[in-house]
Amino acid sequence: MTSTSSQVAWLRDTVGVYRTSDRVVHVRGDDARSWLNGQISNDVRTLEGKRAVYAVTLTVKGRVVSDLWAVDDPPGLAIVLPGPTVDAALARFDQHIIMEDVELTADDSFVVVTVQGPSSEQVLATVPEGVRWYACARLGGEGFDCWVPLSRFAEVHDALVTRARELGGGAVDGDGWADAHVALAVPRVTVDFGADTYPQEAGVGERALSFGKGCYTGQEVVYMLHNRGQLARRLVQIALTEGSEPAVGAVVADENGKKLGEITALSREAYEGSRLALAYVKRAEAEPAHRVWVAGSPATVRSIVGTVASRADT
Repeated sequence: MTSTSSQVAWLRDTVGVYRTSDRVVHVRGDDARSWLNGQISNDVRTLEGKRAVYAVTLTVKGRVVSDLWAVDDPPGLAIVLPGPTVDAALARFDQHIIMEDVELTADDSFVVVTVQGPSSEQVLATVPEGVRWYACARLGGEGFDCWVPLSRFAEVHDALVTRARELGGGAVDGDGWADAHVALAVPRVTVDFGADTYPQEAGVGERALSFGKGCYTGQEVVYMLHNRGQLARRLVQIALTEGSEPAVGAVVADENGKKLGEITALSREAYEGSRLALAYVKRAEAEPAHRVWVAGSPATVRSIVGTVASRADT
């Protein structure tokens, strides 16, 4: 059995292949493109070709319902939604189809397989003919997704993994995928952000939000936050002290024991010498190298998720 840390190394340094729980939803009708552009946070007016656009769909108060990937899907578009948020997102979308010619159809005939890492492009030649693929940087670097027909999953997955192994990578399981998100500071919806979160707090604003495409649900609130910069908290990556064993939900405090926030996710193994965590902390405390306390032990803020701020040495 391959260690979790080895799988994270593949995703970071070579290439890893992971079967997601995501579902494909086709968006069809004469108004599909203009309607979807008014429902999600990024611009899909000119989306075409083999690339995906990352976005979120929001409540009118600017809170996250789900994140998603939008792709060109002639004769319309498609959105790829995380399994845990599909029902909530589709219910939210259905409420906003009034007079438009739009139809949403979840398509469970596909398995969404993602190939991520700097060597992912070298795996492309292995994708069999007839399997749809498109560039999709799920972990912030290079990568692509495939829509694999359920009937061909074993065949296609085995081919992708075999090629990944030739390049020094391999198959990634759920634990490896989860640890990669913590180690690479890429938040996950329903884990690190969701119904009580503004996208900028979670550090997904730079990737997910467009402020030049026109109106969409929740835009007014996120635009105000963008314009004024008044966030009460930020998601950060924290390096834990050796021997510290907090749980998800553990309080992050200052040296006087005052609560600053709480942990949303923990790595199973150590990376660059430390177990890592993602946690929300008050904005004033969200600075690289800042000392905080978790479960009675000191810890260090390494970086603010979603920013290019210098990371603290650990």
